[in-house]
Amino acid sequence: MSDSLRYKIVLWMMWVQIALLPIIVVMINVTNSGVMWRWNLLNWMMVGGYILGLLALPASRGLEKPGLLKWWLRIDFWFSLIPAVIALPLLFYVGRHYIDAEDGDYVLYHTRGLMMAAPHYGLGKKEGLFIRPMSKSVRINDYDNVKIECFKVDAQKGFMYGLERGVSPATWVLPIDSAKYHNHAKEITALIDSLYQLQPLLISQSCGAFVFPDDFVEISYFEKQVTYGGSASYDIEDQGDCIAVKTPDGYLIVPRLKFTQDSIGELSPKVVKAFIKRLENRNSK
Repeated sequence: MSDSLRYKIVLWMMWVQIALLPIIVVMINVTNSGVMWRWNLLNWMMVGGYILGLLALPASRGLEKPGLLKWWLRIDFWFSLIPAVIALPLLFYVGRHYIDAEDGDYVLYHTRGLMMAAPHYGLGKKEGLFIRPMSKSVRINDYDNVKIECFKVDAQKGFMYGLERGVSPATWVLPIDSAKYHNHAKEITALIDSLYQLQPLLISQSCGAFVFPDDFVEISYFEKQVTYGGSASYDIEDQGDCIAVKTPDGYLIVPRLKFTQDSIGELSPKVVKAFIKRLENRNSK
């Protein structure tokens, strides 16, 4: 029996699983340095280890085998089955990343949270077998319905931009290199305005983020709300008949001002920035 093909396959499954253990430990330690394995290699290694442990015992049924091997297969089966009940769904759903768009060495990816937690969208850079996450993230409200129409990274000018026209429209222009981003302020500012005109926000489930290269003020959109993040933060809300602005204040009660639609105009990034500057200049007098 020890020379049968099935017996050799069972031995092969056992030794491969044992060999995977130190490899997986090393791969986990590598991910602790802040990188992700491309193609979800770590997840597939762990899934493969669990599957080998679950299949080796049934595959050995009816074979004559040494007592040590018999007990090893039984213990291995139960030690694979119990964690697999919890780990396998997590490895397939939570513990992996999904590539939504690519541009050269850069990728837009998302990871899922538990239950109904919103996916996290981030920018990463390919480095051999790894993807190194960058500090920039993108807010998109779609749950696995993402249709990235445009994703570009301009490493020479230090920025990335994108456009998503799924159930939840999204637009963003964000820096990846502050010095280069600032040096190309004029053309990036024009791009911010043109992208907003191409994909207007302030509608249900829409979101966007734009960082101005001259002073690095960030203006973000979420549905009908706009947040201005400069030296002070302002929340602007389109209430239909008027525009409400929540201004910063040192007290617990934050003052709320209201303006007519005509006094501000469209809430594009350029208009919002100019309006807040006028508001700050008026308040400083």
